[in-house]
Amino acid sequence: MGVKKMDSLKIDNEGQDYLFEDMRVEKEPDDCGIVIKNTDGMGAPEPGNNIYATRRNVAAAFLGEHSSLVSVVLVGYNNLEEYTKTCVECVIKYTKDIDYELILVDNGSSDGTFEYFKSVRHPRKKIVRVTKNIGAFYGSSAGMALAAGAYVAGVCNDVYVTKNWLSNMLKCALSDERIGMIGPMSNNVSNLQDANMSFTDFNDMQEKAGQFNVSDPGKWHERLRLTSPLVLFKKECIDMAGTFDYGFFHDFADDDITFRVRRAGYKAILCKDVFVYHAGHSVSQTAEQYRESLEKGRIAFRNKYFGVDAWDDVNNYELAMMSLINPEERRGSGKIDVLGVDVLCGTPILELKNKLRDAGIFDVCLWAFTNQAKYWQDLNTICAGKVAVDRQEYLLKYFAGDKFDYIVLGGPINGYGEPYRFLEDLLKLLKSGGHLLVKLRNTYDAKALLEMAGRHIAGEQKTFAQISLETFLSYLNEKGVAFGKIMVELHRTDENSKNYIKQLVGQLGISNPDNIFNRIMINDYVLDIFPRANPGSLNNYEV
Repeated sequence: MGVKKMDSLKIDNEGQDYLFEDMRVEKEPDDCGIVIKNTDGMGAPEPGNNIYATRRNVAAAFLGEHSSLVSVVLVGYNNLEEYTKTCVECVIKYTKDIDYELILVDNGSSDGTFEYFKSVRHPRKKIVRVTKNIGAFYGSSAGMALAAGAYVAGVCNDVYVTKNWLSNMLKCALSDERIGMIGPMSNNVSNLQDANMSFTDFNDMQEKAGQFNVSDPGKWHERLRLTSPLVLFKKECIDMAGTFDYGFFHDFADDDITFRVRRAGYKAILCKDVFVYHAGHSVSQTAEQYRESLEKGRIAFRNKYFGVDAWDDVNNYELAMMSLINPEERRGSGKIDVLGVDVLCGTPILELKNKLRDAGIFDVCLWAFTNQAKYWQDLNTICAGKVAVDRQEYLLKYFAGDKFDYIVLGGPINGYGEPYRFLEDLLKLLKSGGHLLVKLRNTYDAKALLEMAGRHIAGEQKTFAQISLETFLSYLNEKGVAFGKIMVELHRTDENSKNYIKQLVGQLGISNPDNIFNRIMINDYVLDIFPRANPGSLNNYEV
């Protein structure tokens, strides 16, 4: 007689909690391992009027009529007193008026987590007990495999949810059939997802979070990537995109799953009207081990996505450019068309769209042109307008007859061949009253000074045309083009390098060394250019 290891379902003494744990059962020699799926009470799915509706119908049919609206999957590994109890208590206290099942996963704890989970009172509770921790992926996957909700929320045990956390995220999810993945604002997070809230203690945090968590569609920002300790998925979205890629065992799993969600046709949304507290967790790695782990994950990501970098190609938020946008002048303008030119995966034009959304302007259409084919697919995930791939001299061919309210140029204008001719092509695509956002690389900068002093600086090796800011502005004036306030982006330089540069400047014997130092520390000038009857003057521009 053989022995087979399998998962088994048991019901505890209270008759309400489902406990899933490994057990061993006898297997007869002639037993072929038959599994019966009882679908007698289920109906066949109906086709929808598009792929998203069809997916939703199929997912609903497979879940059956007794499914929950939401499955909250909470994974805990030790830290029972430090984090887990508070995490569970917050979920139960602040998840009101929502039909949800609670799936508690003990991922191999040794501190009584399993016993505590059994004591938790909830009418629709399931418990998964993993006997040995073999990674966060295993525990999360085990819990999500049991999810019977139309939406699935994954919660780490070091996260404390707050008032209206789930209801606000559900309002966002229900607003658009293409929204498949949603993350909240938090603390101790990267990717511009930190709400920068200050509070004195837990109660103060909950009070301020309650004031923060007021549903506002203007704060639902589409993103290329989300990095969050808590995330909400549509069931059909996670079924299509998949849960975890084993190749990202430690790092870049969040980046990877967001990319797969978008490439499955769904939107990833940062709910800026929800704050949850991330208490943080201990890191067993040394700083060097952590750095090496990140680098390995980053290389794996580039290999999987054919050269796309999770950081360099996505984190170009262009904050200086966005600060030049005035949404108020667009109120009542109807549909807004935005063209991104060489904006990598598209973050700058998404951020422009989000800034307009903040102001209550929702009808925004994104278009894109790129000279690198590797960005074509990701640009298409966010653009409703045309996405073209070709050399810069063919820009006008692809957008003949099109005009745009905003054009965002991702690379410095003097990094292109024939920069003035390219600039004129871009201006031809502007609507009357449109804005062209460009950068001009400062070629009279600290890098040039250090190179002349014999100190090689690692980094971008691209050649830029020697165009000073004054020369560029004179050209704009000659063309009858206006410009507004000019922003600057500085070199990221350590203090030792700064002090060395100051010494070099001081040795030049000039009368205004501080002004020269400040100028050469500028990496890029950022300009807002717009056709106007009364162009700007070189005598009054502001940097």
